[in-house]
Amino acid sequence: MPAVPLLPLLRGDAAARFVEERAEPRIDSEARAVAERIIAEVRARGDAALREYTQRFDGVSGTSFEARREDRRNALRNLSAERRRALEAARAHLETFHRAQLREEPPVAVAPGVVAWREFRPVENVGIYVPGGRASYPSSLLMCAIPARLARCPTVVACVPPGPDGRAPEAVLAAAELLGLDAVYAVGGAQAIAALAFGTETIPRVDKIVGPGNRWVTAAKVLVYGLMDLDMPAGPTEIVTLADGTANPSWLAADLVSQAEHAPDALAVCITDDAGLAGRVVREVDRQLEALPDPGVARESLGRSAACVAPDFDTAVAWVNRLAPEHLSIVTRDDEDALGRIVHAGSVFLGAHAPVAAGDYATGTNHVLPTGGGARSFAALSVDDFGKWIQVQRLSPEGLKALADTITTLARWEGFEAHARAVEIRLEEGS
Repeated sequence: MPAVPLLPLLRGDAAARFVEERAEPRIDSEARAVAERIIAEVRARGDAALREYTQRFDGVSGTSFEARREDRRNALRNLSAERRRALEAARAHLETFHRAQLREEPPVAVAPGVVAWREFRPVENVGIYVPGGRASYPSSLLMCAIPARLARCPTVVACVPPGPDGRAPEAVLAAAELLGLDAVYAVGGAQAIAALAFGTETIPRVDKIVGPGNRWVTAAKVLVYGLMDLDMPAGPTEIVTLADGTANPSWLAADLVSQAEHAPDALAVCITDDAGLAGRVVREVDRQLEALPDPGVARESLGRSAACVAPDFDTAVAWVNRLAPEHLSIVTRDDEDALGRIVHAGSVFLGAHAPVAAGDYATGTNHVLPTGGGARSFAALSVDDFGKWIQVQRLSPEGLKALADTITTLARWEGFEAHARAVEIRLEEGS
């Protein structure tokens, strides 16, 4: 174990500064500039640009992008029984949780003869970005595709970075076949976002892009927002643990290390009002890192993270809300009370027996979550993200008459005479 712990232990002003620095909104100018160039090239040159960027960033050439249906079927057929069961269990739990989000809204009688309501309509064409590079993530495909299917989106396609053979990873193909996706394309990075946003000779333009990605993917999503809808900024992962002296330090450390192994720019923070607990967590992080077969990625991300000691629990809660973390683990004497004081978080893991890994794979909740403080404005991916609500209103003659004075008075106050007359002509001429 190193003499100087890897995870910095911060107290007082140093801890407060760390929280403020991490909570400060940032524009990733470097990633944005790169993504902007890539988007312009793909928009102008389509598949040709995709092939050049795939060769440059992924080191493969000659890809035809779209996975053959036969390859998808074979990938699912070749799964081990154990992995097939895990995929199907995760799918079942996700469907159970997300199906509860389906709803109809009853008509509301606003006034006599005036009825208004909303009706849900699915997004027609959905593009899912599945991250890749270090590993393959069939779970992320499930998280995006299942609520899209429950929302009855007619067309759902996915893009994923190709493997060394130029093809989409077998695990992603197997999940895509299990879920009945319309197509899978072996293209990743900002170039995949550009292809989904504008369309190429091979990849169709979509109406909405969802799914997590690295900083360049996130920058590209932000740049194309407005041309179509997006889910949220879902970039490098992060975890905050809010704990008091009752928490098990080795369990807290395990959660921090588990999220740190995602990427070098992941963020893992322990916030507590117990200095003794913080010290034990820091030591446990070092011990558990040594047990990993390949601790390099986790080591880098933990080095830029921290265990922060707050002067009191109120301050600890305030720091959590300031960070607005993607994942929040709460392990305290009264976790329900602590939860009630949390305003900003993507997904909360309540109690000692709720590791963040459970939400990554098996609780049925969605692991596509806002990052980088995005939980102040955005929520976890849900069925609602795959549709829109259309407002409808019906007025009877009596209803219009009852509203006429309100409409005409406000219309003329704002200088819109034709608005007022659109009401009065109906009242004058009748049905």
